[in-house]
Parts: sequence; structure tokens; C-alpha cells
Amino acid sequence: MVIRVENLIKKYDERTALDGLNFTVEDGDIYGFLGPNGAGKTTTIRILTGIIRADSGQVIIEGHDVFREIMEVKRLVNALPESNGYYEWMTAYEYIEFFSNLYEEKKSKQGILKLLDDVGLNGKEGHLIRSFSRGMKQRLGIARALINRPKLLFLDEPTNGLDPKGRRDIHDLLIDLNQKQGTTIFLSTHLLDDVERLCNRIAILNYGKIVRAGDLREMKGKGTIEDIFFLSTKEGAQ
Repeated sequence: MVIRVENLIKKYDERTALDGLNFTVEDGDIYGFLGPNGAGKTTTIRILTGIIRADSGQVIIEGHDVFREIMEVKRLVNALPESNGYYEWMTAYEYIEFFSNLYEEKKSKQGILKLLDDVGLNGKEGHLIRSFSRGMKQRLGIARALINRPKLLFLDEPTNGLDPKGRRDIHDLLIDLNQKQGTTIFLSTHLLDDVERLCNRIAILNYGKIVRAGDLREMKGKGTIEDIFFLSTKEGAQ
């Protein structure tokens, strides 16, 4: 088991963002974390990656308590940066080199070039990030998230705003990471096409609670992913 979350609660003033969250993620999963905007997906990722603290509950990642052993957890995980996390005056090479220097095991020149090649940016290492399309920036962000060869990769809306080809390219990249490198992926999204193509297990979140969770193939035996999603979020609103 890679992630175990138990009774996670987070409030902002009088608003409850997470209301007793419970779920597990297994080794090798591409785990889809679904929900409408405002359901609590991003808050969950920020807690799991140690950016913010929960009010109560427990998060265990690879046997480590996130609230007590955050440095051990950070060695095992990484996350795709938000859209404003790119230094656009840098080249792609400089960007990866800069973040590589923040880790104990720095990447060599060949290591950086291989990482860029792995995410489909071969030949783009000398290009300024400001010249990149949104899809290329997403690829670069994934390269940054792979610097420490994480066992667990968190992605928050990785294909949001991309055209169909860009989304397909990111899909192919994530499948390759999961199947060839054994990376467990926690994918937060509201895009059902992403879930359909990528995920083996899912949880549907609404109003800070998981309203349905399980094996995606088993769920699809009871209806389309759209039916399952909309029925679950409707039930969660009641």
C-alpha cells in the first residue's frame, strides 16, 4: 500500500473542505481522484504532499506519517507544478538543472538530457520556456517532477486546457511512466476522458467526502463513467 488516508478533516474558517476522508492507493495504481470544482481535490493533494496541514486525521505514505516525517515522504514523492511554477526566462535545460541542484543526487548533463528526452522534449533543451506551448510546459513540469525518480507522482489536472493531441501525448507519457518505470500515479481531475484512458481505480469526491470508490472496470459494468460520476455527485449533494 502506497497511500493510506484515515478520517482526514480540513476546514477554512466555517467551510469544511474535507469531511472525514478515507481511501487507500496501491502500488502500481493510476488512481483517479475525481470530483467537480470545489470538491476538495486540490486541498487533498496539498495535504498529501505536505504543503498544508490537515486539522485532524492521518496520512501514511510508504509507511511514513506525512505530518511527522515529511522529509522522508518528500524523498519518495513529487508533483506536477501549477501553471505559474515555470521560470519563463530560463531554457528547458536550465530549468531542470536548477531544480536538480535542490536534491541530494544532482543530475548530470546527460541525465538532464535523458529526462527531457523521456518526456518528449528532445532537441528543446536550449529553447526558452516562454516559447513553449501549454502542452510542452506540462511535459517540462512532469520532467521536473521526475528529477528524484519518485515512487509516487501527484498530478493535479495535468491535461486541463490542452488540445486533443496534447492530452493524448500526456496520456501516453503517463502510461509509459506507470508501466515501464513502475511509478504509482495519483491523478486529480474532473476530465472523464482522462480517467477512462488512464485509471485502474478511482474515488469520486463531492463536498469533501468520498461518495464512491473502487475498481474502474467493475464500476463500468454498472454504467458509463459519465453515469457513475453524475449519479455519485448528485447523491453526494443530498
